[in-house]
Amino acid sequence: MKKNGLKTIIEELKNASKMHLRQSEELQDHAEEMAGAPTKMTSPLAEVRDHTNTSCWDSKVKIGTKMSSTNPGVRVNDCVDPSSPRAKNK
Repeated sequence: MKKNGLKTIIEELKNASKMHLRQSEELQDHAEEMAGAPTKMTSPLAEVRDHTNTSCWDSKVKIGTKMSSTNPGVRVNDCVDPSSPRAKNK
């Protein structure tokens, strides 16, 4: 080991300890700030729009609702032909 190598290591460790203390204090402050924040994020795509419209075309019957295949996050009426097996199972 070099003549001043041990002294250099000691100084680096002292500085690292100060840095880690400061980081832990900053994290503690952040944790306290976040204590009242919601823990689960919600996606705006999961928002269900108003789907109280119960009408379908005259030749169709509503069997429920489904997510739109062309507008992500939008719920639409699921309208099928009355003779469809899906309509009969409803």
